[in-house]
Amino acid sequence: MMWSVDFIAAVVYFAAALLWIFRAGYLQWFWCSVALWLAAGILGSHLLPGMWGVGHAGPLFVPHLYLTLGSVFFFVNWKRVAKGRFAYDSATKSGEYLGLFAVSNLLMTLSAALTGWLAWHSPVWPFFFPAWLEFYALQPLYWLAIQSVLAAVFYVHRQTVMRQPLSQFSGKQLFAGYLMVWLIQCWQILALAAARG
Repeated sequence: MMWSVDFIAAVVYFAAALLWIFRAGYLQWFWCSVALWLAAGILGSHLLPGMWGVGHAGPLFVPHLYLTLGSVFFFVNWKRVAKGRFAYDSATKSGEYLGLFAVSNLLMTLSAALTGWLAWHSPVWPFFFPAWLEFYALQPLYWLAIQSVLAAVFYVHRQTVMRQPLSQFSGKQLFAGYLMVWLIQCWQILALAAARG
């Protein structure tokens, strides 16, 4: 197995996020993410025997997918606190930061779904779709960097600018974050496509 920086980053990201989720007490999110990873490995071992499986590196390159799908158990507990404003219960700062992680990961995934759909339906899809696939599934460092920037922007906006709890988000803030990561992802995919020639 090749130990690339991207692979190590994906494994550390997945393990750290799972530990964080487990310690915060979101056991349904934790077990759902683990089950999705195992299911991807088992299903892949039947579709691509010898190339894909639980013991192979492939399923570990997309931890953001498992964590996003598992986070449905986090978002179920969201409530509307005012017109256009949503919040989640968090008794600790660690829980608030976990909320930033969940929100930024969801927005990243929704953005990636849109860019993937656009790349696939582009008239020059053989040029753009492989670059999207490289961004989403083969180079998780890009994902981690963009998600970190989004979480930092949300943190500064909530704490410094608005002086409001990290556990509250407005619809406008979520849309602005989504638009920001969508533009960054499009730029990154265009750069990858240009580098491929």
